Formats: sequence, structure tokens, C-alpha cells
Amino acid sequence: MTAVDRVSFNIKKGEIFGLLGVNGAGKSTTINILSGLIIPDSGEVEIFNKNFFKNQEEIKSKFNLATAYYTLSTNLTVRQNLKVYAKLYGVKNAEEKIEALTKKFMVNQLFDIQVRALSSGEKTKVVLVKALLNDPKLLFLDECTVGLDPDMAEVTRELLEEYNRETGCSILFTSHYMQEVERLCDRIAFMDRGRIVKIGQASSLIKELEMQEVKLHFSRDLKQAQRILKREGIEFKQESAQALSFQIKNRKNTIYPLLEKFVKARVVFDDLHLNKPTLEEYFIKRSRRKE
Repeated sequence: MTAVDRVSFNIKKGEIFGLLGVNGAGKSTTINILSGLIIPDSGEVEIFNKNFFKNQEEIKSKFNLATAYYTLSTNLTVRQNLKVYAKLYGVKNAEEKIEALTKKFMVNQLFDIQVRALSSGEKTKVVLVKALLNDPKLLFLDECTVGLDPDMAEVTRELLEEYNRETGCSILFTSHYMQEVERLCDRIAFMDRGRIVKIGQASSLIKELEMQEVKLHFSRDLKQAQRILKREGIEFKQESAQALSFQIKNRKNTIYPLLEKFVKARVVFDDLHLNKPTLEEYFIKRSRRKE
């Protein structure tokens, strides 16, 4: 079985590039190839304008990896783990760097605890600290907020945005949290069965969804509103005695011509909710599509 098949993409300097896809789509395998953990059967990888397989030692010194599936040495304490990695990465002023990063990620109080005793969220934070020790120019982040509580996940996103903004670090990012991907990523590649089937900005991917939902509450003239919708060929549901819901094309300003018809007919509505499609809806629809 081919895990990754003819995958091709580029990441711009300073860009946060997302990889989306269901479990088994090939996201983690792609990251493992790019980070040197797996040797591909064929193909080329170029990082920092150099052939990765011919210049691994030089290139690896400039990137790092944080993944929910990465395990630190469980018998060592947090401090010992980070000191080992700092030495491997040749980090100058390692003690100061470890102190600063652990404080940012709120794990400095865990210094003398063995990794085996940490919660999954605490391990995730320590792995993120490890990933920033060498001031990477390229970060591979694979499900890096898994296990974090909502508050710490938000802090982590803010820290990643800050690091990206201040250093110009490029980031390859995977997550099953669609709001997180939509917020952080400049572009997104959708993977399916080992192939990239679509690349674009979140907004352009969402535009591919055909319909968006409208909910209207009428202070009066509900029957007249129903007649207008029937005349326009729009199916609707009566949500309550004064409320209707229906779907319209997911295009810019498509709701306004319909609202103008209500106004001309003197149909009075006092509340409107326009539920635009989300990246999560795109993800679900794309994942279920049979090609």
C-alpha cells in the first residue's frame, strides 16, 4: 500500500502551511519524510534551496519537530530531557533558553518530574518547548495542540503566531481542529489517500461549498414571505410561528436580492442569521467524496 503518492507542494518563507485530511490520509507520513524519519522510495525533497538527503546534517540544525506522537525519554525528568536536546542542538546559553521557554509554556514548575508522570497535555507542552530550543527556521507541527485544555491551546496558538511573526519561521501544520487551521494557516493542502487533491486559502476552499443557511424571524407577514420563497423556488422550513429557515447559493451578496423582494412586498423581518459554510463543513464534505 502506498502511504504517500506523488505529493508535491512548496512552503514560502514565513508561511504557515496546513495539511488537512482524515486519519491515514498521509499527513504524518509526509512530515516524517520531510523531517528525515522515513526514507521515501522515490522523489526529491528540497529544504532551504538544498537537497535534503544530501545535506541532512546542515538542514536538520535549522528545523525542528513537535508532534502528539513524539515521545520524550520517560525515565528522565523534564529538565534532563530538555538539557539533552539542547546539547544535541548545540544551543548556546541553554539554561537561559530552557528557563524562558518553559516559563512561556507554563511547565517550569515541572522541571524535576519524570516525563512518565506527566499528563498528555503537559507532555505536549514540553515537546513544544523542545521544538523551539534551536530557534528553528522551519517547524513541523503535527497535531501539536492535542491534549491541551482550551486555555492552554489558545496560549499555544498565540505563541506560535508570535514566533512566526517575529522570526519569519515557516511552519508545516496539521490539526483536526478546523478553527485552529483556519485561523493559523495562510494556505491549506487537502490530502486524500496519500495524494494532495486541493491547495488553497481557507476562504477559497470554503467557497466551493454550494449552499449557506439563512434564518429569518418575521414580526408579521410570514405568509407573504412564504409565498415569495415559493415563487423564487426556494424550499424552506418553518422553525417557529414567526421564523423560517432556508438555503441559498454560497456566493457573495446572494441574499440581498431576496431581501429586496421582502422589502418591496412590505414583509417585515426583525432578525436575520446567515450561517456561512465553515472549513469543518468543507473537510467533512471533501472527506466523504468518492472519486
